[in-house]
Amino acid sequence: MSRKGILVIVAIFGIAFLLLAAATRGYREVEAMQSMEKAMAAVRRDFPESKPLATAELATWLEEPEGVILLDVREEEEFLASRIPGALSKAKGDLSGGSPTGPAIAEKRLVVYDSVGFRSAEWIESTDSPQPDKVFYLEGGIFQWANEGRSLVDEEGNPTRQVHPYNKLWGRLLERSVK
Repeated sequence: MSRKGILVIVAIFGIAFLLLAAATRGYREVEAMQSMEKAMAAVRRDFPESKPLATAELATWLEEPEGVILLDVREEEEFLASRIPGALSKAKGDLSGGSPTGPAIAEKRLVVYDSVGFRSAEWIESTDSPQPDKVFYLEGGIFQWANEGRSLVDEEGNPTRQVHPYNKLWGRLLERSVK
């Protein structure tokens, strides 16, 4: 076989490998959108270094006097639609430098959330924290929080039930009453 023939075969196998990798990634994303349980499992699988926190446990922590710092890492439009009461917005620059550092975090636990957990777990793994044992992502994100009927506030701090769906596909994980 000529050198040119070998290069063509290698190129074909390379392209096939890239297409297979892209299809597998696309399949995993579509699979994660099928149910909240599958989305949460996908976040745990894709970000094993990030620590999940159940919504019920966060609700308990929010009642404790030492409290929690809540960081919403969704886009500003999503944050303005609704948020967990007391949450800071990374999009609005509420956490300077984008890093969980300083005296505030030394005393409190940091819980990062987004729609279902992917962006928050990724943010945790990409950020150096001086106390990683105190940094968690909200498992199921604000979607799970809202689906359970937990409190949300809008841009003015008024109670709301509506959650920004992120996009049409991910929004399918929201109960009809909160869309």
